[in-house]
Amino acid sequence: MYLIKYVSEISGVSVRTLHHYDEIGLLSPQKKENGYRYYSEEDISFLQMILFYKYLGFSLKKIKELLKNEDGEVLNHLKAQLKLMQKEKQKLLTLIETLEKTIESEERKVSMPTKEKFKGFSYQDNQKYKQAAIDLYGREVIEETIQKQKGKEQEITDGFNRIFFAFSENKSNGLSATAQENIQLAEELHKHLCRYAFDCPMDVFSSIAYGYVQNKEFKNNLDQFGDGTAQYVCDAVQQYVKEQ
Repeated sequence: MYLIKYVSEISGVSVRTLHHYDEIGLLSPQKKENGYRYYSEEDISFLQMILFYKYLGFSLKKIKELLKNEDGEVLNHLKAQLKLMQKEKQKLLTLIETLEKTIESEERKVSMPTKEKFKGFSYQDNQKYKQAAIDLYGREVIEETIQKQKGKEQEITDGFNRIFFAFSENKSNGLSATAQENIQLAEELHKHLCRYAFDCPMDVFSSIAYGYVQNKEFKNNLDQFGDGTAQYVCDAVQQYVKEQ
């Protein structure tokens, strides 16, 4: 059995945070008559799982649900966390490779292909992006979309990346946002949304495009493809909608 101060020292979690976990019923150690909290080995294992889930971006409320749903079976949680961490590892390795190539291209003064600059980035991974989408379109629509996309995440992301890269290239080449090439790309984007998200009416598609500019999270994500890409895509989409 371990006192809270020792658990704080070995885990790096503050005493105040451990108290909070106890208060919300996430991790409640045994309490003696003297009022001290005593953590068992099982409590330590649960704390480890909580920290893993926190690292992976889960809220405390969601972590509590996960731990409860599996009836506290440590092995099941560890296996689930390992799968999630392996996915995270692959993303980090890809980003490291991209960073190394960027450094090499800068040192050698060699131009790096545009697509290579963004290898490993996925604007759909951001929890803030999801919340922004919920705020704009409603939780029911977004949750339904997420269910529809399960198992197709990479295919969907590749499709969006291809379209937004093409917009970025056209912008770099000096094409007007309302050029026919961009109208065709806007049509591809619309079809991609309809196929993998929801049946998207033209007025909703127009609103989504305005959201690319007006919503900070959306704008930052799209501008990863090049400064001004969000506005450029928005203008192309508005012209596409106007022509329908």
